[in-house]
Amino acid sequence: MAETKFDERHLPDASDYAAVVERFIPGRQAIFAIVEASLLEILTEGPAKILVVGAGGGEEILRLGAENPLWSFVGVDTSEPMVEMARRRIAGTPLAARATVHSTAIDKLEDNGFDAATCILTAHFVPDDGSKLGFLSAIHGRLKPGAPLTIVDGVEGNGEAQTELLRRIWTRHAIRNGVAKDAAETNARNFKNVAVVSVEREEELLRAAGFTDIVPIFRGLAIKGWLAFA
Repeated sequence: MAETKFDERHLPDASDYAAVVERFIPGRQAIFAIVEASLLEILTEGPAKILVVGAGGGEEILRLGAENPLWSFVGVDTSEPMVEMARRRIAGTPLAARATVHSTAIDKLEDNGFDAATCILTAHFVPDDGSKLGFLSAIHGRLKPGAPLTIVDGVEGNGEAQTELLRRIWTRHAIRNGVAKDAAETNARNFKNVAVVSVEREEELLRAAGFTDIVPIFRGLAIKGWLAFA
């Protein structure tokens, strides 16, 4: 139950991307609205430099930057086709002058001192074999002390029966949004291939990476969001 991981050979048109993904993910518009409200509440009214982890597609930058002209963005993503899509979507918009997207892993980014970071539907692709902790630590290490991270992730249900029920509801939600039944079922099955952890484990990893004052800010089926501070 991750952000739709399209086959890179069949990525939707840049103009269609947001509409396609929106049909799969419960509360996706609310996620961005809550993330923006959280950052507006915490950041000062002056300029802010925001790190976007998992920026492929460009959605976070476009949505967060549209009405916040003093925010600049540095995005990272390991998928070159998704990075190219982000660059195409941002080009020709007012965001082009204040947003850069790199095709790289977060631990390879040679930039720091960020005022805030977002990580939306990305960390659950990183396995909990030390890699997820390293991933979160790399984000923490690029933030100013006390800077906020908004992170939204797929999480496990409370036992297999609950997880399976959430998977079926996820499928039903997509079908009601116009997704073909086969595509909806395939997307829901992909949950088994995503490195989700329990809510408790996610919060444990955030603390181990150095984040404090962890506050839940979103829940939609098997997706949960937090605000945490470096």
